[in-house]
Amino acid sequence: MTKKSIVLSIAVIFVFVFVFEMIFHGFLLRDLYIETATLWRSPQEMQSFFPLSTGVQILFTTVFVLFYNFIVKDFNIRSALTFGVFIGLLFAISQFGLYAYMPIPIGLALAWFVGIFIESVLIGLIIGLMNKR
Repeated sequence: MTKKSIVLSIAVIFVFVFVFEMIFHGFLLRDLYIETATLWRSPQEMQSFFPLSTGVQILFTTVFVLFYNFIVKDFNIRSALTFGVFIGLLFAISQFGLYAYMPIPIGLALAWFVGIFIESVLIGLIIGLMNKR
């Protein structure tokens, strides 16, 4: 990947991650978060952390793209999807492990598992489509 394609990939994937996370956490999981409201910061307090969460998303997308560029040697959709699947499983398993430490419903833990897996596979697809040779 060229420097230009790396920067462009990071920008496009950041927008995707921002929208995906907003839909996934803000709408699809909203009721589960309301049911477990005592575990989370208030909406007002969460809003004050918006710059931090945005920065984390930028770092996440940057590392994802750079790691892909470092690991993958054959830039095609199949390689990108494979990368997305394995990274997705890594993140999903780690995310699901939080169930052992946090008093959250199993449904929320499973939703996080599925969500980060799907998100990672879709990121792989986006990288593959943008950088196929």
